[in-house]
Formats: sequence, structure tokens, C-alpha cells
Amino acid sequence: MRGAAALLLFVALAGCSSSVDLGRAREAVLGKSQPPIPLLSEKPPANLPAPTGLHAQSKQLRQVPLSWDPIATAAAAGYVIERSLNASGPFERMAVITDRFETSYTDRGFDLARKKTLAPGLGDGASYYYRIRAYDASGHLSASASEVASATTAAVPSAPEALHAYSQLPRKIALAWQPVDDPTVAGYVVLRSPSATGSFEKVARLDGRFATAYVDPSLGDLRVFYYRVAAFNAAGGQGPATEPVRAMTKADPLAPAGLEVASQSLGRNVLHWAPNVERDVSGYRVLRRRADATKPEVVATVPPSQTAVDDGQVGADEVVRYSLVALDADGLESAESDPLEVVSKGYGLHAEGKERGIELSWQRSPDDGFEFARVERAGMLGNSEIARERGDHYVDRDVSPGRKYRYVVVLFRSDGSSAPPSAPIEVEAPEP
Repeated sequence: MRGAAALLLFVALAGCSSSVDLGRAREAVLGKSQPPIPLLSEKPPANLPAPTGLHAQSKQLRQVPLSWDPIATAAAAGYVIERSLNASGPFERMAVITDRFETSYTDRGFDLARKKTLAPGLGDGASYYYRIRAYDASGHLSASASEVASATTAAVPSAPEALHAYSQLPRKIALAWQPVDDPTVAGYVVLRSPSATGSFEKVARLDGRFATAYVDPSLGDLRVFYYRVAAFNAAGGQGPATEPVRAMTKADPLAPAGLEVASQSLGRNVLHWAPNVERDVSGYRVLRRRADATKPEVVATVPPSQTAVDDGQVGADEVVRYSLVALDADGLESAESDPLEVVSKGYGLHAEGKERGIELSWQRSPDDGFEFARVERAGMLGNSEIARERGDHYVDRDVSPGRKYRYVVVLFRSDGSSAPPSAPIEVEAPEP
């Protein structure tokens, strides 16, 4: 019956005032015809008693259900419902009930919406006052009205409690709060600001009263944000927000320190560094930059327990720069450490023109692991081997006075592996 009455009111407000239109509308809903709404008049007043037992139900979402006792006299044809914002009035007519045995109606504020061009519905937490008058078959209204009944619609939801923001997460902040104990709650909005007193912007809308967790992603490293959360009801009314809570994303690991050369040999640089202080460091990445390279090369990625790396891919006398990056368990990376420039160990190759030829000499040590040196001389078709020496010098006697020669020395191990070749050296054979 409430839906039928609301439909009658809506149709009447829409301009369908004829009894035929109203009757057909009512019949479409209830399956039976209803008396048409008569042309109501205040004068002369109908000799009808005031309705009794009027009750208005509070705490409903933007609506007020009404109920009352029927008038026993057959002279009553229906009721007029009047509403006011004050107990003392003025009261305005808002609905007409055309059946004296229909004694309930739900005020959803359709007439207010029509006047204010808003969505249908009463306000949140708003109080309204109602009274009812009867009318007779001629449409004459009774001068006496029922006792005034009041009701207050459901207020907007209160602010959620126990809002907590979790810090030290990688590039994100997690939020959690308690659900609002209010059945009208339809969800929550999450608000964020870079300062506690700044302007908060909405970053998320969560549907459902028990949707009480949110992760704010893609925030960057070591960023500070403040959050507030507000609940909203099914009609879209938003309640007050919580007090702001502060959280900070996780910082990158510190750049490693103490990078140094622990030892060197031909074609090999052993590096060492101090371990990072963070407990969740998951490893280190060692980078090498050669003189002619535009990008660094990865020498190795090692676990956090290892703070030394053996780089066996450098040339003799090659100048390289090393740096380190610390990695943590969440995938964050530190900035690069201060670079370390290293001159890789060379042969100490020396060439001198003498009367008997060109004398070459290089550095050797008894424990370097090399068995012999291959001496190469540059020619028109490239380098060619001219000698193998187990010592640390060689004299090239096959030279022509006044001519320049270019040499390279390569040390070999017993298994056939070799050190990187020396840097080339050029010398002129002396005139006799």
C-alpha cells in the first residue's frame, strides 16, 4: 500500500490530476481501481473527527514511514498528510490518501525533490513534523488535525574508528580501520594529503560496510602522507572524516661504502667493501665502467653475506671505474656508491733499441701461475708470434735500423689459458 500511495503522489505532482489517470495508475500497481483524488477545499470544513494514533518512525535513510488509526465514520473518504520543519508549523500538504482504510505512508521527499530539482529523498539527520486531516466524499477537509508526530531521518555515518596507516612498505602505504556500526553505511572514501593541515584529495572509494582496508600504491620511496577516511550511506551522504594519520613509505637502502681494491693480478681486480647496516639487504650489484663504454657492465650480483668480488675480465693496464648498488628484500635499490677508479695491473712492458736489436722486458713473479710469455710483433697482416720465453725478457734481433716496431706480450698458464695481452708498445730500432 505504501508503494501505491507514493505512486499516486508522484503522478499527482507530475500533473496527472484527472481521476481517470490516477485510477489507472493505482490499478496498474495494485490490480484494482482506487477512488480518484477529489478537488480538495478548506471551506466549508467537513464535520469529521481528527485522525488518531499518528506515528512517525525515525532513523530511516532519507525517508519517514508514517502510520495512523483509521477513522471509523463512513463519511470519511481519505486523508491529507501535511508536513512542516517546525512543530508549530506552517504545515504544507504533501500527500493525499484516497482510501480511508489505507493508514500508512512513507515520505520519501518526492515533493521536495520536485521543488528543489534534487534527487528524491529527505535530508540526512533532518527532523520533520507531520499531521493528518481527513476529508469527505465532496473533498471538504476537516478543520481538526491529528496530534503532531515528529521523526528524524538517519544521520550521515559517523567517522570510522581505529584508523591505522602502516609505514615502511615499499612505495606504498596500507590502511585499515574498524567498520562503522551503522546499517546505512554503503562504503568509505579514502582521502590523502602531503601535510596534516593541507587539502585532502579523494584517492579511493570502497563499496561495502566491511571494506575496511586499502593499499595506496605507486607512491615513491621515503614519501610522507597523511590520510583520513569517511563513511558514506546508500544515498550518497558522506559523514565526517577521521582525524589524519601519518605514514611514510620505505626508504631505499643506503649506498654501499668503503669500496676498495683488495688485491690485483694480471687481468684480475679483487674488490672489497663494508657491509650495509640495514637488516633486510638482500645483496649487492657490482658495476664496472670501461673507458669507451656508455653504460655500466654488471660484474656480479652477490648475496648480503659476500662483500668481495673477483673481477677477472679486465685488460692489462686497463683503467676502469667500479661502483656498488645495494638491494633489499622488497626490490628497492640504493643509489650507486662513490665510484672507484682502478688501473688494472699490467706487464710493466719496456722496450729499448740497442745495437744488437730491440730488447723487451716485462714483470714476472715466481707465484703468478704463468709458464711462458708469447711475444708478438705487428705486421702488415696483424700480430704474429715471434718468440716464447719462460723468463722476463727477450731481444728481437730481426730488425732494420731506423724502422719502428710494435710489440705485444701475452702470458700463458700450463692449461693453455692466458692473461689479457699487454698494451702495445712501439719502439724504433737504432741506427748503427
